[in-house]
Amino acid sequence: MKLLGNPGRLQYDRAIGKWGRLLSVLLISASCSSLPEIQPFRSPLPEGSENRCEQPFVKNKWQFVHSIRAVLPDGQRQSMIGTIIVAPERNTVHCILMSIEGLVLLDAVYDQKVTVNRAVPPFDEPGMVQGLIGDVRLMFLRPEGVRTASGVVGERSAICRYTDKDGSTVDVIVQPNGNWRIDQYSSFDFLQRSVQGVFAEDHQTDVLGEVIPERLELIAPGFMGYKLSMKLIEAVPLFSKGLSE
Repeated sequence: MKLLGNPGRLQYDRAIGKWGRLLSVLLISASCSSLPEIQPFRSPLPEGSENRCEQPFVKNKWQFVHSIRAVLPDGQRQSMIGTIIVAPERNTVHCILMSIEGLVLLDAVYDQKVTVNRAVPPFDEPGMVQGLIGDVRLMFLRPEGVRTASGVVGERSAICRYTDKDGSTVDVIVQPNGNWRIDQYSSFDFLQRSVQGVFAEDHQTDVLGEVIPERLELIAPGFMGYKLSMKLIEAVPLFSKGLSE
């Protein structure tokens, strides 16, 4: 694994480390926020309000390629290329992370359980692999919990709340312009993950009826928190090429 930056630039590295610690402190504070209050829908409803919460989740089998910029828990920064295959009909994901030099850092599959085909430090830590797979599922797949509430939050943003059997909560919030956010809370209502999907201003619905965000931003709060900034390079519908399983 190659980390960005020159190891000889000690002052730069120290500055990054201090920035990372400051980010962790700020994120710990943010993670203590409670669940937002949901307001009921008011007539007349904006067109498509009832279905807007489904927008973030893929309906078909896709292969996505992203350029990824990561801020790691110790403040170090790394650039990677991520290839993600998502199959919602089977609730499976296949995630491959590569360095910019082409080294495979992680090759892992989720199909009812996580199988690691290849991993190099620090991606060989079981907790990290589980966390990354969970992040991918949060970004692309519908929550496993039951929808327990829906309505409006903030400035006319649609919100749907899903509650899992373990007491955890996922809020899906879709703004009028199509951008969305997914917040995952623990059973104690502490924010664990926050994902934002951002679209280009001139984005259009895909021929398959899906809209893929141009950028994804994920923040995992806490002392060991991290941040992922993902820019879409390619989105390929696999089933349309006879590759659906």
